[in-house]
Amino acid sequence: MINVRNLEFSYPEKSGLFSRGQTAIFTGAGISLPGGCICGLLGPNGAGKTTLLKLLAGLLFPHGGDISIKGFTPAERDPAFLQDVFFLPEEFHTPSLRARQYGERYGPLYPRFDQPYFLSLLQKFGLPADKALNTLSHGQRKKAMLSFGLATRACLVILDEPSNGMDIPSKSQFREVLLDNFDEHSTVIISTHQVHDLEGLIDTVSILADGRILLTRPLDDIADRLSFEHALSAPDTALFSEKSLGGCAYVKRNDEGVATQVDLSLLFGLVTQQTALVQSLFNDAGNKGSNAGARQ
Repeated sequence: MINVRNLEFSYPEKSGLFSRGQTAIFTGAGISLPGGCICGLLGPNGAGKTTLLKLLAGLLFPHGGDISIKGFTPAERDPAFLQDVFFLPEEFHTPSLRARQYGERYGPLYPRFDQPYFLSLLQKFGLPADKALNTLSHGQRKKAMLSFGLATRACLVILDEPSNGMDIPSKSQFREVLLDNFDEHSTVIISTHQVHDLEGLIDTVSILADGRILLTRPLDDIADRLSFEHALSAPDTALFSEKSLGGCAYVKRNDEGVATQVDLSLLFGLVTQQTALVQSLFNDAGNKGSNAGARQ
């Protein structure tokens, strides 16, 4: 579905009105994702998540390497590719159209767009179809655009920090709607620095930090190799630990072969602090070759 190899990308450094060279963002990065997955793209602010998403969507153009999505090169902006990709940025503009009108006007850009399905998703979110989008709160507008994105039935849905601006009930609603309406023929990429918003939602995780793509793996694979546990104190076998209420949470090798639920916060800490150890554990030659600069 998605294959990125030897990705090169830089932003120009500016001083006033003048450019002063280039700031490397990616230098040899790589990531591969299959179809039919929901991938959480994790990383702190400035890790390069938004840049990568824009490159995948064809909104930015790489300076080197290859990006292939279902056989298309995003930078070529082939209409057949663009009509099968929906990108919801963190900040976006909504016109003074009613939600129903928005679907009628922009839905035809996507051949498989389903207007009745769009309206049903709005209803699930408790949003009025006949209220102007620009009068809704930021969180409500995000839910409306998420409803539209799912109704496009695009093969690639990219969501950049979709839960920002949502209250706790809305975040639960977001997870429920996405899981209930996920198309197994699609791939969804969700970028966030709030790891807890993705728990129980994603089946694959990709971690970016310190200018590098550090790890991309299915959660089942991670659970096969690592064990996530709680105790009063971390054992000597712990690879990484964090204090928690009543003791500590820690991760160690899964030598017992018993799968535990992947703790994304612990995984992120382990991967970012002991990258070489984790890559050695997973024997992930692809990730070793993809360590690259990344700043949003």
